[in-house]
Parts: sequence; structure tokens; C-alpha cells
Amino acid sequence: MTYAALEDLIKQVALGILNGAGHFHCGNDESLKQAVEDHGYPVIHLDPIAGTRNIESGNKTANIALGFFEQGGEDTASAELQAIYKRQELASAEFLSMLQEEDGIGDITVRDSLVRNYTVHQLTGIACEFTLKLPINLCF
Repeated sequence: MTYAALEDLIKQVALGILNGAGHFHCGNDESLKQAVEDHGYPVIHLDPIAGTRNIESGNKTANIALGFFEQGGEDTASAELQAIYKRQELASAEFLSMLQEEDGIGDITVRDSLVRNYTVHQLTGIACEFTLKLPINLCF
């Protein structure tokens, strides 16, 4: 699987989770700011994929950093903050469950972090980082 194909797969799963309520974004933090201004919340954000390839073994890895965000803020009440975290943790769990069902995707072990007031748009939610082991397709 190419990184571009993996990015497209992640986008399709994300759009299925969002079901028209929010948007998917892939790119750097600067373009995320613009995307949020243009499309609002919630947003599932994918950092550019990085990884490694081992030609001899025929394996490659893809390091994934994915955020599930709503708008928070310094004045967000504790109860609302906890509700945002809960909604986005549930969204991330649904996303990861659906992704794991896809062909070529094995077990996924995730490192989660709570995020509050990320970027000037005060994104709040869950950041997930994980590595996928993928077979190298030498005949793209």
C-alpha cells in the first residue's frame, strides 16, 4: 500500500465517522488553521504520513498522527471540556475500529493524548499516534 493510498483510506474512514457533520483535513498546522476557518468543527486532522521501508524484508511502516477535535477555549467549563473529550474519544475509537477492519491493516496500538486549546482556534479533543506495518507493493 502506498502512503497516498493509506491517506485516502484514512480519509474515507474519517468521512464515514463524521457522516457529514464536520470535515477531514490532512496537512500541516498552518493549513489546519485555514481549514477550520473555512469548514468549522468538528475536524479529524491527519498530519502528513511519515514512515520507513525495508526493501529486503518487504515491510514498511507508516507513522500516523491523527487528531479528533472540536473548538474549546480558555473559558470552556469543566463539564463541557469533559464532554468534548468523551465525544472525541468515542469518535477516535469508532475510527480505529473501522480502520482495523480494512484489508492490510493489522492490530493497532494507539498512544492517546488529551489536547486543549491547540492552535489559535483552540482545538480541543484527542490526539492519537500509532504505527501501521504495511507490506511494500513494489509494483505500484
